[in-house]
Amino acid sequence: MRYQKTSVFKFLMVTLVLTLIFTGCATQPSVDQSDEDEVTQWSFYSAYGEEEGACGEVWSRLFDEIEEATEGRLVIDAYWYGQHPYEGEDMLRVLEEGNAQLSHFYSGYLTAVEPVFGVDAIPMLLPTDPMEAWEVIARIWGNFDQDRSGVLEDILQERWNASMVHMLPASPQRFFTAGYEIEDINSLKGHKVRVYSPELAKLVEIMGGTPVSVSFGEVYTSLATNLIDGLVTSTAFAESGGFFDFCDAINMWEIMSGTDGLMVSQEALNNLPSDVKAIFLEIMHESAMKPEMLELNQNDEIVEMLVQSGKVKAVVPTQENRDEVIEIVKKEIWEPWMEAVGDDGQRVLNQIEN
Repeated sequence: MRYQKTSVFKFLMVTLVLTLIFTGCATQPSVDQSDEDEVTQWSFYSAYGEEEGACGEVWSRLFDEIEEATEGRLVIDAYWYGQHPYEGEDMLRVLEEGNAQLSHFYSGYLTAVEPVFGVDAIPMLLPTDPMEAWEVIARIWGNFDQDRSGVLEDILQERWNASMVHMLPASPQRFFTAGYEIEDINSLKGHKVRVYSPELAKLVEIMGGTPVSVSFGEVYTSLATNLIDGLVTSTAFAESGGFFDFCDAINMWEIMSGTDGLMVSQEALNNLPSDVKAIFLEIMHESAMKPEMLELNQNDEIVEMLVQSGKVKAVVPTQENRDEVIEIVKKEIWEPWMEAVGDDGQRVLNQIEN
């Protein structure tokens, strides 16, 4: 009798333990459930310092929105210039080698790596009105949507396994000068102007000046020591760099509207859970196509403030003088660029014209 009771007791205990084990297993998350809770950590590398461009403020806000909308399942850590070991011209390689999942696109830095990407950095090519230029740029990048039809987007995907997901309309690149103004094609004679691309160097030569290549971080000292007495940049960059300590003229030739873009690794994008990927692309697309006006507004405010203070003069060339420069630029910059870039350049120009 005692044996029977012990056997029954053991049977009941084994049954209870097995029940607890199987019940516990049943309450563990399935593979799908754990995927839903998985956090993806991305890195973004910028070619600018955190406060050097309006894009930094906009992108930081978008990263926060994405983290919130995905309930923390996609976290994007931003690393600004100086916080990573790369220069602006390395931003395509950063994605290709998998060192970051997002990187900063600025055409002026990337023309030596992928010349066709510099189409918006070709002097006098795009419309002078920033919003008209923006419409052209958005079109050749496929409007940052999932259904892409832009020539440059195709090239970015095919050659670099990346995609452009965001851009900001940028203020025009202008001449900033110390002690003189640029009114016509001869105004740069005897002057040394800092440039950051071969095309800008040629423009300065066309207008009689001497192009000088120094890093952005050396511009202030170069102005102070008279190594240069002019430069090409945006108004916001001139202001943040302190260049108006020396420059007293904003020469509004509206050379080009270089654009700040945000590129994503296609591999990283496709590895996201489908719902997280959809949220990421939707937030980027909606912001890009508003479009975000922060940089244009900031530049306009800076010009107005400086002119009203009497510290700086805004100089606008006549259309006749501008057209004279454009005619030479077509032959000495546009045509050589087309020849060097080849079929890629023709495809882009066809889309711009259409």
